[in-house]
Amino acid sequence: MIWIEKQQPLEEAVQRMAAQPVIAVDTEADSLHSYFDKVCLVQVSADGDDFVVDPLSGISLAPFGEVLANPAIMKILHGADYDLRIMNRDFGFTIANLIDTSVAAQLLGYEAFGLGALLERHFGVKVNKAHQRADWAMRPLTAEMLEYAALDTHYLVALAEKLREELVALGRWEWALEEFSRLEAIRFRENGDPEPWRKMKNLGNLDRRSLAIVRDLHAWRDGLARKADRPPFKIIGNEQIIEIARARPATTPELSKVKGMSRYHLERHGRALLAIVKRGVAIPEEELPEKNEARPWIRDRELESRIDRMKKVRDRMARELKIDPAMLAPRHVLIAIATAGALDDVAAMRNWQKRLIGDQLLAALKK
Repeated sequence: MIWIEKQQPLEEAVQRMAAQPVIAVDTEADSLHSYFDKVCLVQVSADGDDFVVDPLSGISLAPFGEVLANPAIMKILHGADYDLRIMNRDFGFTIANLIDTSVAAQLLGYEAFGLGALLERHFGVKVNKAHQRADWAMRPLTAEMLEYAALDTHYLVALAEKLREELVALGRWEWALEEFSRLEAIRFRENGDPEPWRKMKNLGNLDRRSLAIVRDLHAWRDGLARKADRPPFKIIGNEQIIEIARARPATTPELSKVKGMSRYHLERHGRALLAIVKRGVAIPEEELPEKNEARPWIRDRELESRIDRMKKVRDRMARELKIDPAMLAPRHVLIAIATAGALDDVAAMRNWQKRLIGDQLLAALKK
């Protein structure tokens, strides 16, 4: 493992990377430890070495960005979506000629397609998961943390070749190429959701007043998290927010009985939590948020029936192919087909999916 925190060693390493036909790439960020997460490490395996680059040291990664964008060099990543988004956000990088070993494993029908499971299956390597939740922004990093980070790319090139051979043997390599091409188009986008609190789970059974309390607790927590640069869940968890909104405590003893409420939360945030609940209870009825709209396939029985017919066709073919049905045609694609009545209007559907199952889905739709 070669640790790089200065510009000259980075440029020398990049020269070696640029001379290779294929490299493996990964990143580590600190999303579990800060509100404003950032790329803390970039790992690259190339030319027989594992490089771990420190972007927090002030060096310019621009030369490495040129390698990523070079279509003559194949880049192997595992679960590339998040890596591509944060590298695009932090450095403006884009990528060309990509293989994602996670996607490849899913197209092969692997039930366990995490990197640890694939390394154990193909190389007999058991990954020590002790550093999965590590704070990668800390410096200095321990030797064990650096070894863990380097392992993320060490086997990727060999793994990609094994998976490619299996995909070719099954006639699925073209499927994979289309999936990889779509990944190459990923760019970071700011979350412009005006009501991010609605993404929380278990809102369905709450009435409108409880939803108002959830909304205000979510906004309060987000403000504290931003100010402290901490993940929101470290201020207070989603489950506690839901339970507070459901119980609507008016006093400290009542708040203390809320499921999951710790002494720390009571002492640190008790007064603020009770004040938010009190304001929520006083909101006029006409100002309360509406409940989430029912899904269209629940409201429309005929639409639901069309989706169900296509789902049966999809599931049957997925069993024959031994892949996850969601890889063949996820539910949002079935809904789009049932709504549009045609394949060409469904941008989310891949060409390989159309060729493989498109006619069968349309036949089921017209029954």
